[in-house]
Amino acid sequence: MNNPDTVDLSRTVATREALQAVPPQLARRLGVLPVMIADGQLYIVMADESDDSALSQFEAQMTMPVVVLHARAPEAVASVIRRYYPEQSGGYDGTSLGLLGEIVRRAMLYRCSDIHFDAESKTGLIRLRIDGLLRTDRVLPHETLNELISAVKVSSGLDMAERRVPQDGQLTMLIAGEEISMRVATIPTLHGEKLTLRILATESIAAELADLNMLGMSGAHHRLLLEALGNSHGVILLSGPTGSGKTTTLYASLRHLKEPGTLHILSIEDPVEIPLDGINQIRIDSDRVSFNRALRSTLRHDPDVIMIGEIRDAETADIAIKSALTGHLVLSTLHANDSVGVITRLLNLGVSVDLVNSALRLVIAQRLVRCPCPHCMTWTPATEADCEFFGWGADDRKIMLPRAAGCQLCHDTGYAGRLGLYEMIPVDRTIRDMIRSGESEDHISHYLFKECQIVTLRADGAEKVLKGLTTIDEVQRVTCLLRSA
Repeated sequence: MNNPDTVDLSRTVATREALQAVPPQLARRLGVLPVMIADGQLYIVMADESDDSALSQFEAQMTMPVVVLHARAPEAVASVIRRYYPEQSGGYDGTSLGLLGEIVRRAMLYRCSDIHFDAESKTGLIRLRIDGLLRTDRVLPHETLNELISAVKVSSGLDMAERRVPQDGQLTMLIAGEEISMRVATIPTLHGEKLTLRILATESIAAELADLNMLGMSGAHHRLLLEALGNSHGVILLSGPTGSGKTTTLYASLRHLKEPGTLHILSIEDPVEIPLDGINQIRIDSDRVSFNRALRSTLRHDPDVIMIGEIRDAETADIAIKSALTGHLVLSTLHANDSVGVITRLLNLGVSVDLVNSALRLVIAQRLVRCPCPHCMTWTPATEADCEFFGWGADDRKIMLPRAAGCQLCHDTGYAGRLGLYEMIPVDRTIRDMIRSGESEDHISHYLFKECQIVTLRADGAEKVLKGLTTIDEVQRVTCLLRSA
C-alpha cells in the first residue's frame, strides 16, 4: 500500500503489532496512538500534533523510526487512545471474565455487531461479525470455550446447568469506561453449546448515526423520507434482512421527529437498543407483554408518533394500520425481500386492501454495503461485466471504478465501515389503484421501476460506486437476487 499521510480513525483498527510496541502508560501520558508498523517504521497519531516535546520523548523511548500521521478528526484522538489503552486494563487476568472482557473490548474496537462462540469437534472459535461479515478472531481449547460460555450465562442470569434448550438474556459490561449492553442467546449444537452476543449500540456509536444525513441517503431519498415524516398520520414501513440497518434508520427518524419537542413519541421494542431522551421507550417482555398488547396500551396515552420495532403477526399489523388512521404517525419494520413485497406481505397478514391504501405513506427497502478502505482503495476502468451488471453502454467502459485492495489499516480486507443503499416507494394514487385492483408484484414493479424510473437498490448502489463510496462487488453481493434490480 501507499503509506498515507492522513488516517481516518473512525475507519481504522490499529494493528496488534503496533499496540504491543508501545507501553500503555507511555501512550496515555504522551497522547500517542500507534496505528501500524510498516517498512520497519512505527506510524502514530497524536492527540496534540503541535506538542514537539511529547513527540521527542516518545521517539527517545522507541527502537524504530517514528512517522506521525495526521488524523482526519484530531479532536477525537484522545478518546480513541483511551479506548485502546483504558486506565483499567480490562485484559486477560487469568479468569474467564477477564478473557471475556478482552474479547468484548476487541470487538468494540472493530465496531463488531455480534460475537459468536462456536463449538467445533476439537476446538472452540471466537468469531466477530465486522461490517456484516464473520471473521475468526481466535481459536480456543474446548474447555476454555465452555468456561467462557458459563461465565456469560452466570453474568446474564441464565441457567448455567441447562445446556439442552435455547436460552435468551441480556448482559451489561463496563469496557474502557463505557457501559456495553449485549443481547445473549444460547442454543445446543452437535459439538456443544453455541452462544451469540449481539452488541447493542453504545452512546458513541449512536451519536455517529444520530442524523439522517449520516446514513448515506441520496438527496432525493432524504427528501422523500423527510416528506413522509412530516405527515401527521400514516405508516412508514422499512424492509430488509436482519442486519440491514433498519433499526438505525428508525432511530435517526425518531431523533429528527423529537427535535422540536412538540410531539409525544412512544416506541415499542424488543429489546430497547439505544436509550433516547425525550422518547418513551417500552421494552417487550415475551412472557407478559407482547407487541400487540403494548401497542393497544400505548394508544391510551395519546401519542403523536409510535415506533414499533417489528410487525410480526396479523394482530400487530392490524392495530398498527388502524392506529395510523386515527391520527398517529406509525414507523415500523416488516420482513420482505424488497419494497414491493412489503405491500404483498401486509395483505398476506390479513390487513384489508382499503386499510393498506388509506394508511401506507412510504415503503423503504434497504441494504448495507461495505465502504472501500480510504487508505488503499484503487481506481480501475470499468470492465464489460461491470457495464453489463449496471446496464451501462460501451462508452461507459471509460469510467473509473473503485476497487478494494487491502492494507494494514483495514487488516487486508480492503473495506472499512458501511453505508446504506435505499429504495423508496411513495404510495400515490396510482399505486393505490393497482393495489385495489389486485395487480401482481411484477406488474407493480414494472410500473415503478420501468415507467416511473424509481431508483432501485442497484441503481442507488451504482451512484455510490461512481462516487467511490462502495464497490461493484458489494453492490452485486447485496442485490443479485432482487427482482427490482
